[in-house]
This record gives sequence, C-alpha cells and structure tokens, in this order.
Amino acid sequence: MISKTFGIARMIVLASFALSSAFGATCSNASLSGTYGFLHDGTDSNGTPATAAVSQVTFDSTTGTFTGETTASHDGVIATEPLTGTYAVASNCTGTGNPTGGSRFSIVVTSTGFLAVHLFSEGFAVKQGSPTCTNAGVKGSFGFETTGVFLAGAPATAVAFIGELKLTVNPSGEGVIRGHVAASEDGTFLTFAEEPVTGSYRVGTDCRGRATITPKGLSEMHFSLVIVDGGKEMLAIETDADTVVSGTLVKRN
Repeated sequence: MISKTFGIARMIVLASFALSSAFGATCSNASLSGTYGFLHDGTDSNGTPATAAVSQVTFDSTTGTFTGETTASHDGVIATEPLTGTYAVASNCTGTGNPTGGSRFSIVVTSTGFLAVHLFSEGFAVKQGSPTCTNAGVKGSFGFETTGVFLAGAPATAVAFIGELKLTVNPSGEGVIRGHVAASEDGTFLTFAEEPVTGSYRVGTDCRGRATITPKGLSEMHFSLVIVDGGKEMLAIETDADTVVSGTLVKRN
C-alpha cells in the first residue's frame, strides 16, 4: 500500500534524526514538558491502514501525566475523544506512555518532539512552540502531503496527495485556500494542472483548526488540524466518513 510504504520511509528518516539528537543527551520527564501535536497511524493485522489520528497533548513533567484531545478515524468512523495518561522518560531519551484505557506505547525523545510506536501503530510528535493561533497568524504558502485509503466500496482505494496551498485572509477575516495538488488514486495519477483546489480554513486560539479543500470537479475534503513548530507546520487528518487519511502542511514562507 502507498500509505504503508510512505509511513515506513518516514519513520526510518525520523528515527535517524532521533538517534543523532539523542546521542550523548541526558533526558528526563522534563524533556517532554509542554504541548505537542501528535500524528499517528495504525494498520490492521494485514497491514491495511485502519486508523489515522491527530492529537494535541500537554505533558506535565512534575506529575508525569499528560492530557489532551484526539480526533481519529477508526475504520472510517470519525470521533473526537479526550486523552489522558502517564509517561516516563529515561536518561537515555527512551520512555513509555500509558494512555488511560489504551495500549502502552514506546517513545524516543527527539530535538523537536518524539517518535512513538505500539502494536500496529506508529507516529511522531512536534512541539507546539509559540504560534499566533489565528487565521492571520498562520497565513502563507505551504507544502501539503497526505496518504491513506478511501474505504467506500470494495476493495479500499489507496490514495496519496501532494500539493502547494496558499492560505490568505479575506477582508472579513475568513481563511481562504488556493492552490494545486497532484494525486495518486489506486494507480491513477493526476497532475498539478488537472487538480486546482479551493477551500477555507479556521484556526482557534487553542491552536487547533479545520480546513476544507475542494479539488476541481470533486467533492469537498475536510481536515482537522493541529498547529505546531511555532506555526511553521500543521498536522492533519481527513474527517470525512470512510477515509483513513493523514498528512502534514509545512510552511514555505
């Protein structure tokens, strides 16, 4: 599957950065203090994407606890749920997280956040930093990528998108999206010229947001966003039914 291949490649690259940043470091719970965006994906026992989720998590190093909220697609069913639990980071920058009512996961602290894995699931987190979380505060040009599956119909359709999106604010203060995407849908490739997109976005003061993107001639695609890296990056999942799709937007300027 396209999404699984991309996920493995991404984890290899991220792991190399994690090992280089952690080498020689001394870590503790304080290494994960503060608020992070966390993008994580899961597969079923056959390796087919089954879950895509984006979380905003705040770690309290004094108590060794975390709280937050997760928006997830579980086999194409979208739900938003509270997130709580405990965590511990060892001096070698590895650790564990224990979400309430969930499965324990292993983590590696990096210079920008952490990597995480548990049974049939992996992901990465980026520290929120100090962004200006308003529509105007995140405007600019972004590179955009998502991978996953559309579950409507049988069999499921593997999809991957990349694109360039320009976020602006109109005189009424509403967020506006313009740009182009290129897409691969189950072996059918669409170029940038064939896929102009329009849309809108809204960012809350809690650094979470929503976006709607409409490729020409196709249905609206809806996304849940978490702003990270001081506003230079957004972590996203699609929130349309029968989709398991996640990705990132990275600012160019």
